[in-house]
Amino acid sequence: MDQLDILKNLKNPEFYGSDVKSIDILQTHISFVALTGKYAYKVKKPVNFGFLDFSTFEKRKYFCEEELKLNRRLCPDIYLEVLPITRKDSKLELNGDGEIVDYALKMREFSQEEIMTNLIKQGKIHEETIEEICDILVDFYNSGMHSKEIDNYGKLEAVKQNISENFEQTQSVVDVTILKDVYAYIKDVSNNFFEEKNAVFEKRIKGKHIHDCHGDLHSGNIVVSDDNIYIFDCIEFNKRFRYCDVASDIGFLAMDLDYLNHPYLSSYLIDKYVEKSHDKGIFDVLNFYKSYRAYVRGKVLGFRLSDQNIPEEERKNTIETAEKYFDLSQYYASLFSLDLKNKKPLLFIVSGLSGTGKSTMSLKISVDYHAHYINTDIIRKELAGIDKFEKHHDKVNTGLYSPEKIDYTYEKVMEKAEYLLKKGENVVLDATFQKKSYRDMARKIAEENDAISVLIQCTCPENIVKKWLEERQRKKTVSDGRWEIYLNQKETFESFTPKEKHIKIDISEGSYDARMDSFRKIFATIEEGK
Repeated sequence: MDQLDILKNLKNPEFYGSDVKSIDILQTHISFVALTGKYAYKVKKPVNFGFLDFSTFEKRKYFCEEELKLNRRLCPDIYLEVLPITRKDSKLELNGDGEIVDYALKMREFSQEEIMTNLIKQGKIHEETIEEICDILVDFYNSGMHSKEIDNYGKLEAVKQNISENFEQTQSVVDVTILKDVYAYIKDVSNNFFEEKNAVFEKRIKGKHIHDCHGDLHSGNIVVSDDNIYIFDCIEFNKRFRYCDVASDIGFLAMDLDYLNHPYLSSYLIDKYVEKSHDKGIFDVLNFYKSYRAYVRGKVLGFRLSDQNIPEEERKNTIETAEKYFDLSQYYASLFSLDLKNKKPLLFIVSGLSGTGKSTMSLKISVDYHAHYINTDIIRKELAGIDKFEKHHDKVNTGLYSPEKIDYTYEKVMEKAEYLLKKGENVVLDATFQKKSYRDMARKIAEENDAISVLIQCTCPENIVKKWLEERQRKKTVSDGRWEIYLNQKETFESFTPKEKHIKIDISEGSYDARMDSFRKIFATIEEGK
């Protein structure tokens, strides 16, 4: 059937019945989607990309039915039925009684404004939403079936096939969307990962972490409405992309949040997922899969450039977007490459006044570098035998915050850090470090345990600190930090000396480039210390 003829009919309101007055058409490289106001109708294009084959009528029917069945796992009230497109007396009809010429997947329509990507750009996605998504995904993975066939897709050979295919399919865009040096670097370190971490893949299989996953888990495929969250449009066309390690699935969404300039929501996602799933081994492969997923996004964008009719402005934007994905893929590759090469443990000393974003930055570091997170607020309350969320608004230098108890807290923090460093584990310390002696203690245990120390000072404009501290008071948090505490710390904080080489980071600097620059400075400091 001529797809132009089908597209012409999809644009015609009469094709859907008398109730439909106007149509919006969305288009990807593999499908048309007609939005009618109440329902959406998806028609697959007759394309064959090797990894995806909709070239025949029979295949399009089969994959429409697969899409319906698979997506009902996560949103049964969105995916409704597969309808035939019929022809009678040279006229096309939806679900008519003529000759069947193609198929359409009927779905309940949702507002494009409710797509998570759009909500993120408006600042409407918060930690509570991320936690709900984690709950949905943990239940989804736990309820999925296991089989030898599914496990086989988690084996090194199967994963390597996907990675190798990426490099083969991007050869034509080297020095167009991806620099030759970047292409070579990601390829080389990925191959090194396979050689040095081959046992990790079997470990993930034995741990039952290979599932029939979503396969295309990014914010553009999540709807956040007032009363529900829908994760839709999973991969139906290739088991190889859907049968995978949950680290590849959840890593895709984490990568997407990084790409959309929400790195701290990204690290929160991983932290909460690990907490709820108890899958601590995910860090063995997380950066590897995040690099893979970013590379796939860059690759798919490159496919658009083969269209000779693409407008010049769109072509330019496509190249720039693909470059950004490949750049992000390289960043993740540098992280897992560091893990492969570096034999020294890492100690991150994250310092700063209350409300300057220390904990936010510390969590990001702990996820990127698989570092044990040690927070003085948590240790302080553990020592006192109270719940970490119990509020203690003691006056300055009294109660839990007396000078003696503060000193004792830092001593216990250093003991815990030293124990982990001796085991070769990475550690991130989240504390004010208001005294130089505390910072010296941390650097000393790094030296004594042949660890690389990275000293970071978090700063932030006062108006933003005040706003963040006020917001924190309304949340469930381990911190007792308040505006009056900040003002006192400001007066008593012992400034960094010239000998204390450190990185100063203002996490309120919100641009993507500024944030990535900070993360790269941290990485560069580690490289210098090797």
